Amino acid sequence: MSGAVLFIEEEFEINSTQVELLMGSLVILSVIGGLISGFLADAIGRRKTMLVAAAIVLFGCGVMGLSYSYSLLLLGRILTGIGIGFSYVIAPLYVAEVSSPATRGMLISFPEIMLNVGILLGYVSTFCLSGLPVTINWRLMLGLGGLLALGLAGGVLIIPESPRWLVVQRRTNEALSVLMKISSSDEEAELRLADIILAAEPKNSQQKAATSVLSVEMCLTCDTRLESLTPVCHGNDNEAAGVWRELLCPSPKTQKILFAALGLQFFQQASGIAVLIYYAPSIFSKAGFHSKSGDLGVTMTIGVAKTVFILIATCYLDTSGRRPLLLISSFGMTASMLMLAGSFLLLNFASAAGFAAPFAVLGSISFVSFFSMGFGPMSGLLASEIFPLRLRAQGVSLSMAMNRLLSGILSLTFLSIIHALSPAGTFFLFAGVSTIATVFVYLVIPETKGRSLEELS
Repeated sequence: MSGAVLFIEEEFEINSTQVELLMGSLVILSVIGGLISGFLADAIGRRKTMLVAAAIVLFGCGVMGLSYSYSLLLLGRILTGIGIGFSYVIAPLYVAEVSSPATRGMLISFPEIMLNVGILLGYVSTFCLSGLPVTINWRLMLGLGGLLALGLAGGVLIIPESPRWLVVQRRTNEALSVLMKISSSDEEAELRLADIILAAEPKNSQQKAATSVLSVEMCLTCDTRLESLTPVCHGNDNEAAGVWRELLCPSPKTQKILFAALGLQFFQQASGIAVLIYYAPSIFSKAGFHSKSGDLGVTMTIGVAKTVFILIATCYLDTSGRRPLLLISSFGMTASMLMLAGSFLLLNFASAAGFAAPFAVLGSISFVSFFSMGFGPMSGLLASEIFPLRLRAQGVSLSMAMNRLLSGILSLTFLSIIHALSPAGTFFLFAGVSTIATVFVYLVIPETKGRSLEELS
């Protein structure tokens, strides 16, 4: 959308407020999708929820690609936002629940990697299609996203259901079958199943859960069907209400988890990443670039840097740990925003104005690179790790709602904020937020490297 909007403005002659609404509507509506997906993921399973997400995004992209008015384009954007909200929650949640502790960090970073690849593909397709007539190019830019939704739907058809969700649904035999496929040995699968059963039981029934675990181990040796056991988790109509009651009126332990998860999501978006992704061409134009092709070319470079550095970070998530990468990330983001703010100050000096555009590009590339090393993959990763099984789906959806809501607010108001504070003042503000984020990570965020989800809960 960041590139397509240049041509949408030209065809529909929309003002800056309409641009902000177009940019922010997808993100704001993804909050609704994220909250709904938590309920659906618990009710119908992780796989079926992904299929729902793919269907909504496919329909939304189709509406955008066929839009003949601003109102219809906005409707397609809203639908796509709801589907993307589903994906933001369910992708890291599912990957966390099928991964082993040794590779979980790397695997949960894959949704973030693919997010960056998608952003890069968006930039590249915008650059390649920009030469087409204005009545065609932006429609192709937005409509082609439906192909990725089809790819998601096809992939979901061949992957197994989450074993942790299966245990909660009292389908323990199926859970064991899945664990046999994704574990390195049958013994590991059996141990993981026993841990999941114990973790799935509410706290006031731990003794009963331990008894059930012993029964599971006995049945494993005699090949008895596991569904014949007394169920560990009793699904009932009040289960979802109980989960939300625990999240909204949390115990001291849950308060700490919520503070860490919501705080990390807040700082991820409050640092300014959304505005750089959505408004990069506009930012570079204000810094001294005066052609659409130049703006789009530099924006594509940002997409490349973001993708490369998330791949680098993936190699170290399970070795260096979460906290060191987050601290490096926040330090670098602060320095990069200071550089970006300084580039706009150079415009006030005739002798140095020529350096403004290069410094703006360098600061932007530096920011997205440091962001992708830590805060990019880590917010979803840690949210998927630190919530206990009973609260995980709804907890992740709540934390993602914080992420999407703040991203949407910034996307809706960025042009107005720049007008009120000036570009330099706006980026100094983001630098201050990144500084506070460094303190937050140091004091609040736990290290989860190498620990099973059951240990963390």
